[in-house]
Amino acid sequence: MVVPASLLVKPLLDLFGLFQVAIVKEQVSYDIARYAALADVSPAEANGYREEHDPQGSLATDDNGVDCVWLHASVISRRVTLWPETVVVPIEARAECEK
Repeated sequence: MVVPASLLVKPLLDLFGLFQVAIVKEQVSYDIARYAALADVSPAEANGYREEHDPQGSLATDDNGVDCVWLHASVISRRVTLWPETVVVPIEARAECEK
C-alpha cells in the first residue's frame, strides 16, 4: 500500500499549528499570572482579568505565609488529522507576588 506524502504532511502541519497556539496560550497564561501577582491587584480583579483573557483557565494562589505564588493553568486539546487520539497540551504559568 502506497500512502501519498501529502497525507503524511497533514498531521505534521496540524501538530505544528497546535503547538504554535500553545506557545501563544502560554504567553497569555504568564501574563494572567503576572497580573494577579501585582501588589495592588485584588483577587477579584485578577479573576476578572482571567475571565477576559482566558475564560477556560483556572487561577489559584499559594500563599503559605513565606512565599506567595499565583498559578494559572489551562489545557488545549484538539483532534489531529489521521492521529489516533486527541492531542492534549497542558499550559501552566506561575508568578511570584510582589512584596
